[in-house]
Amino acid sequence: MEALAWALLALGAVTTVACAVRLARRDRGDAPGLARAVPRTAPALLASGLLPLPALLAAAMPAAAWGLWGVDTIAAALVYAVADTTRDTPGPQPPSRARSGP
Repeated sequence: MEALAWALLALGAVTTVACAVRLARRDRGDAPGLARAVPRTAPALLASGLLPLPALLAAAMPAAAWGLWGVDTIAAALVYAVADTTRDTPGPQPPSRARSGP
């Protein structure tokens, strides 16, 4: 059971990093793409935080495993929060051409 817990923790960390990279790439000037990517990555981020929990509870895991689980869960929440906030902010506006005179 310990090996399963460590494997799920590693998988959760990899999933969180992969979602962060995907969302960061979508953020580069593709607002509609980011708006579609955020809801699609939300289940993966949720699963990366919740899947290791039953294995952690079933086995007598050391504090390092619980700490890694906490770090991964917080990181997943921050990735989602940053992507959701970025999705709601307006993108760069083209400079307006001020005209002088009539």
